[in-house]
Amino acid sequence: MFVYFGARTGARSKGIYKGFFQSVSSVPAAPLPASLEDTPFSSPEGRALLSGLDVHTVPAADDCHKIAVYQVSGDVPDEKDLPILLLHGRTWSSIPVYHLFGGRSNTTRNDTPASRSTMEALSERPRFVPYAMDFRGFGGTPCDGTGCVKPSRCVADVESVLSWVAKRHGGRIPALVGWSQGALVAQLVAQHSPDLISKLVLYGSIYDPLVSYPRTPLYVTPTMKTSRVENTIDSAIEDFTVEGSIPPEPAKEFARAALISDPFKAVWESLHEFNNLDPARVNVPTLVLVGEKDPYSSIRAQTALFTNLGRDIDRTWTIIQNADHAVHLLDKGKSQFIKSVCSFLDSD
Repeated sequence: MFVYFGARTGARSKGIYKGFFQSVSSVPAAPLPASLEDTPFSSPEGRALLSGLDVHTVPAADDCHKIAVYQVSGDVPDEKDLPILLLHGRTWSSIPVYHLFGGRSNTTRNDTPASRSTMEALSERPRFVPYAMDFRGFGGTPCDGTGCVKPSRCVADVESVLSWVAKRHGGRIPALVGWSQGALVAQLVAQHSPDLISKLVLYGSIYDPLVSYPRTPLYVTPTMKTSRVENTIDSAIEDFTVEGSIPPEPAKEFARAALISDPFKAVWESLHEFNNLDPARVNVPTLVLVGEKDPYSSIRAQTALFTNLGRDIDRTWTIIQNADHAVHLLDKGKSQFIKSVCSFLDSD
C-alpha cells in the first residue's frame, strides 16, 4: 500500500471561474505513461485531492497493468465488514466524483459540514468499507498501450479489483456500485461474474434498450491523433441542472477537482460491447437508483431496466425527488443517496 504521485497537469480557466484554474494550452500527445508515477496527482493541487485517502495499486489479472484503487485512511479490512467498490462514469475519475471536499483539516464551512465525499460518508457508517477505482486513462490509472478504454477492458479490471478486495476482507464478497456509464460496466460485471458481487447498485444508469451502439468499420484508414482533447469547465458542471440543488462553491470545486484529475478526455472505443447489456442476465440483489430529474436516465429506460432484471432476486427501485444525475453531490440528495444505498446493502 502506498500513495503515488506523477506528472504535473493543469486546467483551463473560463467564464465565471476565470482565475480559479491554472491555464494550460492544447499540447501534442506525449508518450503514454508507463508507470504510476506519471499521473495528474503529482502537483500540489493534485496531492491535496488525495487527502484522507490511502492509494493502492492493483495489478490486472491478465496483463498486470497497475490500477489505482482508493480507500479512506484508517479503514481496516475486516471480514465482518462489507466492502463496497465504487465505479465512476464516462468522463470523470473517482476522486472528484466520490471524494469531493474530503479529507480536509478544515471540515466545516459557514458552520456546516463541507465534505461531499461519498467514500467518507459510507466509511462513517458501521460495517461498510468503501473503495473506488479508476479505469485506464482516468485519474491515477495510466493508459495502456492502446491509448483507449473499452467496456470489456473495464469489466476485466473491475473483476481483478473485486477479487483483490475480497481477499483483503478474508473472502467477504464486495458490493458493487456503478454510476452513469460506470453503471453499464457494473451491469456487465454482474452478467459475466455474479460470484464476485454480493449486491449491485445501478445508480443513474444510462442503460436504454432502444439504444444500439454501432461497431467500428473493419476497413478504414487509421488516423494519427496528434493531440489530446482537453476537458472543459462547462463539461465538468453540466450534470448540475436543478436550480437550488447545489450552491456555486461546491459546483466550482467539483469543476476544479475534475479538471485537475482528468485534464484530457479519455478515449472510449468499442462501445458496441454495451449492446451485450441484458437485465435478465443480472442475478444478484440489485438496487436501481436515479434522480427524479436525471436528464440522462429516462423513466421509460429505468422501468425497462428494473422490470427486466433476473427473476428470483431481491430488487429495489429508488427515485430521489428533485435531483438530477449527480444525486450524491447535491445538498439534499447526498444524504438521501447514502441512506438509500446503505439501507439496501444492510438488508438481508
